[in-house]
Amino acid sequence: MSVVEDLIEEFAELDEREANQLLDELGRELPKLDDALYSKENLVAGCQSRVWIVQSFDENAPHPLQIQADSDAIVVKGLVYLLLQIYRGKTADEILAVDYVEIFDRLQLSRLITPQRKNGLFSMVNTIRDHAAKQLGQTSAPVISPTVDLDAGRPAIRLSIDGVASHFPILNRPLPNGKRTIFLDSGASAQKPKVVIDKEREVQEEYYANAFRGRYYFGQRIDDAIESTRQATANLVGAGRPDEIVFTAGTTMSINMVASAYGDKNVRPGDEIVITELEHHANFVPWQALAKRRGAKLRILPITNDGLLSNEAIESTINEKTAIVAVTSMSNVLGTLPPIEKITHLAHQCGAVVLVDAAQSIPHQRIDVVKSEIDFLTFSGHKLYGPTGVGVLYGRYDLLTEMDPFMYGGHMISQVGREESNWALPPAKFEAGTMPIVQIVSLGAAIEFVNAVGLDVIGKHEHSLLQLAHQRLTEIDGLTIYGPQPDNKGSIVSFSIQGVSSEDLAIRLDEAGIFTRHGHHCAMVLHERLGVPATTRASIGMYNTTEDIDELARTVKSAVKQLRV
Repeated sequence: MSVVEDLIEEFAELDEREANQLLDELGRELPKLDDALYSKENLVAGCQSRVWIVQSFDENAPHPLQIQADSDAIVVKGLVYLLLQIYRGKTADEILAVDYVEIFDRLQLSRLITPQRKNGLFSMVNTIRDHAAKQLGQTSAPVISPTVDLDAGRPAIRLSIDGVASHFPILNRPLPNGKRTIFLDSGASAQKPKVVIDKEREVQEEYYANAFRGRYYFGQRIDDAIESTRQATANLVGAGRPDEIVFTAGTTMSINMVASAYGDKNVRPGDEIVITELEHHANFVPWQALAKRRGAKLRILPITNDGLLSNEAIESTINEKTAIVAVTSMSNVLGTLPPIEKITHLAHQCGAVVLVDAAQSIPHQRIDVVKSEIDFLTFSGHKLYGPTGVGVLYGRYDLLTEMDPFMYGGHMISQVGREESNWALPPAKFEAGTMPIVQIVSLGAAIEFVNAVGLDVIGKHEHSLLQLAHQRLTEIDGLTIYGPQPDNKGSIVSFSIQGVSSEDLAIRLDEAGIFTRHGHHCAMVLHERLGVPATTRASIGMYNTTEDIDELARTVKSAVKQLRV
């Protein structure tokens, strides 16, 4: 039996305290390097403590590939010791073939090291793999990382859609005028369930600390909670690995990050950037600005009269000049659901990358970034029944790796010198400074809540309300609903009424306790295409009911009689 197999058996018999003690003991057995080898050139990027790895090749030795390593932290020395045992006696080919994740799982290392320490461990692994690849004449080895925990974000219990509004405290108290709240503005920002509110309070009251800074109990608990949310988010969007999930301040920041960190580096004069008439300003203006900076052409894919994107328009707009396609997965005005897989397939045939703005669709329907071949995907926590101040950028790992940082500061570095600095691996490279700690942890609670109800169940419930809204509102004389029919859209209804101002209507709805949005909804180009300056928008959430829709229709009908000029 090998030393590694012996260690696996030994660790399996120990509790967490005993396993940590054994790791320390193994670290103390690690031999020191020659003084000259403790150099900057041999330091491993991405480790919280300092780690030096030195590899040499002696074709006359029994085992030609020689690996030496050390650290300045005893606990890390133990991890280094384990790695050296895994690699002992192996050729470069064999090193590249090792299933590291399987061995680490059998050693039960996840109970012994923090998420940040785990990232450092994989940085060591990738450093050694790169050395082995170069020995074989390759530039580098494919990067490996911790696998997605498929249980992250899974709820302990299931919740019924019936009565789900009872979980939202703000919807269960009367307004100052005595009316009950009918909230139909979830497309702007959704209300928060009690579990999310409680989670924010729990973090602040019980274990708040800065993230990835401290080895103490609070710090470790925060690190674990953030990485749990990262894995739950990866599961939510179908990402293959958690380090493809970057936490940001919101969708707007995520899109600007890609436009700057990817676009400025890859878009060249004469290239074309494709967006659509459906886009929110957050997915319009950054590309407009990028095109001007880079001397590229911005092409706006037109919609049909019923608010759809035709195959002909898609195929005639995306071509060999296209560098980036940025498209919503659900219009925030019309509810239109663009054919994402068709767009990504055609874009990739032309050598372009695709960014999907999923801010509107993420609370309503499933999305799989791998199946749909999406390169970048963005959304905000506050539309997913989570807190404000936190958003998500999914990016294919190879694209994130080649991108430059968007912001500079603490945490996003691996090494800082007087003349130059080196960057941490993704996602840390894009998470400079203190993160929105409480919000990230609470986003995890929101994802678990949504999973407890079930996106499929939510989608079916909201679609029935959408159909009812179309039916009831179209009965009102002079009312026009914009966009596709219910079977081709998400849970949004935008309309205008002949002779009635949308602002006047909004006031009457507010008096009745019905909260909608009026105006151009950060989509001026789309409203120009529709030929109206403003619309009234009712956006449906999981907590809405048939009674809400009936009351909306009754109130609109009554208001029209009073307001029509």
